[in-house]
Amino acid sequence: MNTTNSSRTNYADTLEAPDNYLADYDAIINTMQYYIEGSKAGKSELMRPGFHSEASLVGYAMGNFLFGPVQILFDWIDGNGPAPDIEPNFASIEILETIAVVRLEVKNWSGKIAGSGVNMSDIFNLVKTEEGWKISQKMFHWHAK
Repeated sequence: MNTTNSSRTNYADTLEAPDNYLADYDAIINTMQYYIEGSKAGKSELMRPGFHSEASLVGYAMGNFLFGPVQILFDWIDGNGPAPDIEPNFASIEILETIAVVRLEVKNWSGKIAGSGVNMSDIFNLVKTEEGWKISQKMFHWHAK
């Protein structure tokens, strides 16, 4: 008779899991900082390292539905210019080994295109690559004033 409980977790594995989780968590926050710093400065070149080369953008802005390559975001950031007073807050981060979902609430967008006092809700899908964590998709909702 086999008395091994196959549902029991190996104790050594539980000791390693928090370290891996925390390392991934920190790496994801660092990846998201590319987006935040690029947004504040109004310079897409600052955020590009955080995005996968095939990343996409999906969402609603000013009542218009957008779906396409992340270049749309980069063009918008460059056209909008600096938004130094944005207030980004991480609402949630979920990590599932090689994928992650980050919800970012950003208050007080401003700039040439945004105007002033705009709030956005963002959901970022990330994938763990050989180069580290990369944003593969940005979904967003622009909250009407």
